[in-house]
Amino acid sequence: MYSLYQSPIWKTLQIDIYRKQYGFVNLFWKDYFYLVKEKKVLWFTLREFQIMWLEIPEDNWNLVRRELKKLKKQYWKSRWNIFFQLGIVNEITSFDNAWAREQNIVGKVKSMRMNVRKMIKKETWLRVSFKENMPQTTIMINLKKSDQELLKEMNNGCADRVKKAIKKGVLVREWTLDDYETFFEKWQITAWWKGFSTITKSQYDKLIRILTKTKRGNMFVSELDWDIIAWSICLFHQKTIVYLYWFTDRKYTNLWWHHYLKYGMFERARDHGFEFCDLMWGAPTGFPDHPLVWVSKFKESLWGMKWEFYWNYDLVLNPFLYYSFKFFTWLKKKLNKEH
Repeated sequence: MYSLYQSPIWKTLQIDIYRKQYGFVNLFWKDYFYLVKEKKVLWFTLREFQIMWLEIPEDNWNLVRRELKKLKKQYWKSRWNIFFQLGIVNEITSFDNAWAREQNIVGKVKSMRMNVRKMIKKETWLRVSFKENMPQTTIMINLKKSDQELLKEMNNGCADRVKKAIKKGVLVREWTLDDYETFFEKWQITAWWKGFSTITKSQYDKLIRILTKTKRGNMFVSELDWDIIAWSICLFHQKTIVYLYWFTDRKYTNLWWHHYLKYGMFERARDHGFEFCDLMWGAPTGFPDHPLVWVSKFKESLWGMKWEFYWNYDLVLNPFLYYSFKFFTWLKKKLNKEH
C-alpha cells in the first residue's frame, strides 16, 4: 500500500494548514513523521504522540519489542507524556467487495482482526487504542477499468442512482473561482444540519491555495441545471487520488446523487493518469455498531477492493495518566450520547 500519511502532502496539511505540533522518530531503520497533541489540565500540559502508517516486521517480534522499548525510553522521561499512539498499517486481509457479498466472509474477517489483537497483546505490551485516528479500513477503486466496467461492478442500487443522474442531466466538473465561496458556505450549512464540524475558513483558504499551487489536489462538483449538488476535495498522491472531504447539499440529500459525483470523478482522475481512488475511512468488517458502518456501506456500494489494517495501538508512557485519560474520554462520550 502507498504511504499517504507519511507523504509530503500529508505533512503539509498537518503543519502548514492545521498548524499541528510535530516531530520525527526513527523506527525499524526508517524516519517517521508524528504529531504532538497537547491538553492543558490545571497547571500541567499533557501530551500524546501519534504516528500514522507505521509498518512493523511481523516476522521479528524481538526486534519489535526492542524498538518499542527504545521509543518508550526516549519519551517516558517527561511525567506529562501520556502515550504514543501507533497506527500500524500492516495488512490483515484485502478482498473484492463483490466477492465478499457472495461468499459471506464477514465472520472470517472479524475473526482475523481479533486474532491480530491477541497476537499483538501476546508479543508486545501495546494496548488497543481507545481513540480512532488512523482508519481501520479503506476502499480502493481500480481506475484502470472502463466506465462501463465500473458501473457494471457497482451494486444495483448504486448503479441505478448513477444512471438516474445521467438521465437527469447531472454533470461533474472541476471547480472554478466562481464556486469558491459557494462551496464553503454550503459546506457549513450541511455540517450544521448533520451535526459535524469542518475545517475553518482560514484553513480552507490555505488548503485550496496549497493544492492549487503544488498541483497535489483539486475540488470536484456535480451540478444540475447550474445548481451545485455535491462537492469533494481530493488529494493527489503518486498514482492515487484520495477522497479527503465531501458533502451533499441538504436539498439533494434524498436524491443520492453523490454516487454520481464519485463516478464522474473516477472518469476525470483516469484521464489525468491516476490508477486508483482511495475512498478513505471505513468501519472494520464484522463490527455493525461501529460509528462509520453506514459510511462504509455507501462506499462499498461502489465495490472496489477493501483493505483491512492492523489499526491503532497505544504504547503507554505514564500508566496512571493514560488510564485516567482513557476513563474521562469514555465518560465524555457517554455524557454526549445522553444529551
